[in-house]
Amino acid sequence: MSADKDITGQIMRDTLEGAPYQAYATNPPRQIEEAYQIQDALAEVLISSGNRAPVAGWKIAANSPALLARFKLEDPVSGRIFGDQNHDSPAALQVSDYTEFAFEPEIAAVMGSTLSPQDAPFDKEQVMRAIDRFVPALELLDMRNADMQSVHIADAIAQNISNVGAVRGGPGASPDQLDADAIHTVVSIDGKIVHDVTGAAPQQPVEAVLWLANHLAARGLTLEAGQTVLCGTHSPIWYHKGRGEIRVEMSGLGTVIATLK
Repeated sequence: MSADKDITGQIMRDTLEGAPYQAYATNPPRQIEEAYQIQDALAEVLISSGNRAPVAGWKIAANSPALLARFKLEDPVSGRIFGDQNHDSPAALQVSDYTEFAFEPEIAAVMGSTLSPQDAPFDKEQVMRAIDRFVPALELLDMRNADMQSVHIADAIAQNISNVGAVRGGPGASPDQLDADAIHTVVSIDGKIVHDVTGAAPQQPVEAVLWLANHLAARGLTLEAGQTVLCGTHSPIWYHKGRGEIRVEMSGLGTVIATLK
């Protein structure tokens, strides 16, 4: 475990300093279970040291059929959203806080009640009742110059899959009102449309939250009331340099805005 502690400490320093991404790869390659152990340890150290606020939500990644195949995964993967990086729209962000800023437009679930490990496994109806609403959201990423074509997914999991926050918009819709296949997503930067797509959810959002709740429970973790769940991107990773206003409109859900200053 000493090596894992060393890796955790180095990842924390690199993350806080915005240093270029390093995999800290192992031979043979790190396994998924080991990666989550490092992510858990990293979160504990970041929070206990006061560098990050307690967890305010979760991201789900690689949950489209194409990405599952690309990374040779049977299940999606998850990372944390820390409280000091969880924003309500409109959010004001500082360009200087990021080494290589990027974002993804997503549907997010806002949890209305807690799903505790002792009550698992959960079914779809339990999860639907636990979700307060679905809203448009932005996942905030700092790619730190990572070469995504060569990244080993377990190494990315260990480093929280590049997440540096989320922005929640609204007003949103209840789970029984959501038709993800009909959602029209329009992404604009400084008023110019850069992405326009319908039905781009990588997975049905309720199914995504169901997977996450059971995945967390298996790790002894809780999906808590009030937390945000990013349900998967509706576009490729969008890189953005410098200042600008990012606006995402999702039909039936509303708008989310983040401004880089």
